[in-house]
Amino acid sequence: MKNYEMITLNDYIENLENAKCTTVAQKDIEEKVEKYLLNVQRAKTNAKVIEALLA
Repeated sequence: MKNYEMITLNDYIENLENAKCTTVAQKDIEEKVEKYLLNVQRAKTNAKVIEALLA
């Protein structure tokens, strides 16, 4: 049985900034999280642009 620990997204991001990737899998996860966060930011920006165009 594996023990898992809950962590907030903010804490996870801070841990990523301080961590050194030692395996390909860790690097892959880090890249996917960064890509996801970038896409979230783009979506927010796009929503603001659409909102401004419709206003």
